[in-house]
Amino acid sequence: MQNTKRKPEENEKEQLKNEISRLKKKMEKYEAIELKQNRFGLVWLDVPEAFEDDVENKLPILEKVSKLSINSKDKEPTHLLIEGDNYHVLTCLNYTHKGKVDVIYIDPPYNTGTDGFKYKDKRILAEYPDGTEVPADHPLRHSYWLSFMKKRLELSKDLLTEQGSIFVSIDENEIAQLKLLMDEIFLPENFIANITVQSNPRGKQQMKIATTHEYLLAYAKNINKVQINSEELSNAQVKDYSKLDGSGLNYREMGLRKRGAASRRVDVPNLYYPIYVNPKTGEVALKKNTIFTKEALPVLSNGEDGRWRWGKKKFELFHDRLFGRLVNKERWDIFERDYLVKDGEQKGMKAKSIWDDKELNYENAKKELKNFFDGKTIFDYPKTVYLIKKICRIASNKNSIVLDFFAGSGTTGQAVLELNKEDKGNRQVLLATNNENRIMTEVCYPRIKKVIKGYYNHKNGLGNSIEYFKTAFVGKNNILKATDSDKIELAHNAGAMLSIAENTLNLIESNNFWQIFENNEQYLAIYFREEFNKFDDFIKKVKQFKRPTIVYIFSWEKEFDFNDFEDDRNIKVKTIPQPILEIYKQIYNLI
Repeated sequence: MQNTKRKPEENEKEQLKNEISRLKKKMEKYEAIELKQNRFGLVWLDVPEAFEDDVENKLPILEKVSKLSINSKDKEPTHLLIEGDNYHVLTCLNYTHKGKVDVIYIDPPYNTGTDGFKYKDKRILAEYPDGTEVPADHPLRHSYWLSFMKKRLELSKDLLTEQGSIFVSIDENEIAQLKLLMDEIFLPENFIANITVQSNPRGKQQMKIATTHEYLLAYAKNINKVQINSEELSNAQVKDYSKLDGSGLNYREMGLRKRGAASRRVDVPNLYYPIYVNPKTGEVALKKNTIFTKEALPVLSNGEDGRWRWGKKKFELFHDRLFGRLVNKERWDIFERDYLVKDGEQKGMKAKSIWDDKELNYENAKKELKNFFDGKTIFDYPKTVYLIKKICRIASNKNSIVLDFFAGSGTTGQAVLELNKEDKGNRQVLLATNNENRIMTEVCYPRIKKVIKGYYNHKNGLGNSIEYFKTAFVGKNNILKATDSDKIELAHNAGAMLSIAENTLNLIESNNFWQIFENNEQYLAIYFREEFNKFDDFIKKVKQFKRPTIVYIFSWEKEFDFNDFEDDRNIKVKTIPQPILEIYKQIYNLI
């Protein structure tokens, strides 16, 4: 393959197209603002953040901090800690994890006026170099917070799978604004629940009425596909399944007749039909002569008797769970054997919108943190590990990816590691936070390290591995004005992001032309130079691999024909840096 160079006019033409795209997007934004002013919804002053200078002038990447890696070599999942402003982190994750995350949990600033929430207002950065304090009486208090949250929630939505969901902790200060904002971003039809969480049973004594709860707003990426699991039954609920069938299986009796106002619904005629009972055995059927003689008795379901919970089709499939019983001297009724264990899994119950478990108490969370940091109080109101486990049990499966981009002290990380241990899961957690007051390096990272290596509750540790990354920037121009030099620099420094995207995190070879990573299942090979004088050597090396291999090759275009590996089905070819730039371009146009 020959070396490739582009004429200056080609780059100028591309920049012109990008500028036209930016102007069109700007026009759409003003039209949207005008539309907002004439409809019901959330309207506020959109305040630009100072960090947008970075995005306006450079290209964000992720860099690996190898000295902070923890490799347990136990074949357990490798989790990611990413240090940096979560807007920059989410920008990079939109390339590495778009459509891959199953559950997002965040505990953002509550904007109470005393919680230390700072907004880095771009317009007054010279006056407030460390960010603008936002007290409760600040005239732009809600505008600052909404501007801050909107950008991050928009970026997080695209990370979710079609089955995915997001859970956001919040209190009364911003619950009304956040609900409208999330309706706007995720759409009202994807609202799952506003869960009330009793986290402070004593209540906030400074309030006129002692507030004992917070909220947990839950939204789906797609309400028709979202995964929401049942909760485990309590010990008291398990005791309800006290009856045994002939095989020794536990069950409880449930009446098949629908009770209450719904029992009179006339728009469900398929749920009104007679069921015949054998008075000698209690067996049931839809037809009188199916299983018994002329002695069969009909149990009617009509306007007077109410309706059944099952239609005829379900009756035909599961009639062996049903039996008839004489409930008084003259009346028969139909009951279901509701088994405790079905298909090898213990029955659960639908999650409720009020969570008042005693384990959700803030005091428990404070004790959890103190055990890691020699009895010191790190946060006044941390979240409990129990809360995050409860969310993950409801919204994830054993192989899910869980993201927390307000990671704070790392509670979500500990919760996922412990839950994996409890149910033999392989969930992977991504934790992102800045390092203000050294929260990442002195709180979050040490906590996760202790969980892996061993701490008060698990003296031998939980195992698993950690890779540590930081956000960084390359180039001298933004995405819309990126020169060929900027694109070359991005390609030269994209290795960490590509290894994350392919979940192939172990670097085994690196030189001035290529990098090679591996995991237990595949290789990742990256030829990142625009010069191809070493490309033949690269091809020979890749063809020696015995496992499936993903190959990235430098290209000025998003796609191109490449024949060197077409005879090897174990090798899949992709390009850099253009696909990364395409993602960034979409994000830039959202600002």
